[in-house]
Amino acid sequence: MVLGVGYGGPSNHILAPGGRDRARAALAEALDQATGQLSPRPTEFRAAHLGMTGINRDTPQARALLDVARELLSAQTIGVSNDAEVALAGALACRPGVVLIAGTGSVAFGRDGTGKDARAGGWGYLFGDEGSAFALGRDGVRAALAARDGTGPPTALVDLLPKAAGMDLQDIPLAFYEGRLGRPHIAALAPAVTLAAAEGDHVARKLVEEAAEALARLATAVIGRLTWPEATMAVATVGGVFRAGPVVLAPLRRALSAQAGGAILVPPRFAPALGAVLLAFQLAGVEFTPTRLALLAATWEMRTAGRGPRDVVFR
Repeated sequence: MVLGVGYGGPSNHILAPGGRDRARAALAEALDQATGQLSPRPTEFRAAHLGMTGINRDTPQARALLDVARELLSAQTIGVSNDAEVALAGALACRPGVVLIAGTGSVAFGRDGTGKDARAGGWGYLFGDEGSAFALGRDGVRAALAARDGTGPPTALVDLLPKAAGMDLQDIPLAFYEGRLGRPHIAALAPAVTLAAAEGDHVARKLVEEAAEALARLATAVIGRLTWPEATMAVATVGGVFRAGPVVLAPLRRALSAQAGGAILVPPRFAPALGAVLLAFQLAGVEFTPTRLALLAATWEMRTAGRGPRDVVFR
């Protein structure tokens, strides 16, 4: 059962200036919160698993994260991986398939029954992140500015985006360039775009359909590099973009059907943080029994109460 949950962050870009200290502080904060709920407080663990964006196995970033973890955790074995791998483990309970992530950024990651994995996307907002919340927010601002200038078709985004951003439309680009708005702020405009699309705005609907097609291409690229004996594969959707519901999921389902006919969209079974727990189970040789998984799900809901967890202690 889940006994404690802790939160900390940010912790990515570990090799950037100050990155190790930032990761150390985030992990220490989350670990202190999680273990502080327990009596007696545990001092040693059988296994731990950490996931972080922008790292892969056997890279300098992964080794740096492992070093930080070893400073703070006493565990018989510690694993590290990309956060997409952790999300896949949670979404499909470590079964073969693909996870399609569309939050602030976007990436697809899959693993087949032979253990081979593949990834597409995840290259950041300058070089990728197609179909992400950031891309939707940015493209929505771009379309609204074009409508305001008279170089693009009219759209309700001209009125919706300033309300969502809390500033005049023409001030949004300058605020971003000057650093007063960051990527999360632009990503936070995505719900205004999906809302406009749901209400029938043609410009917003086109943006959402283009985003869905881009996300489908990521998933299809991963599917095509792996082996699926039954010619079908589960594609789990993870991330804030999918909280918009049918306005995003319907065009995504159509695009996937056209690009990868065997793909079946499924909701994630567990949160990404629980994916790290399941990967730690594997490291410790713990079996995924139905009873254990059900208890994991139930106590997770009880401990998190609707929050967005990033770290967890499990016993």
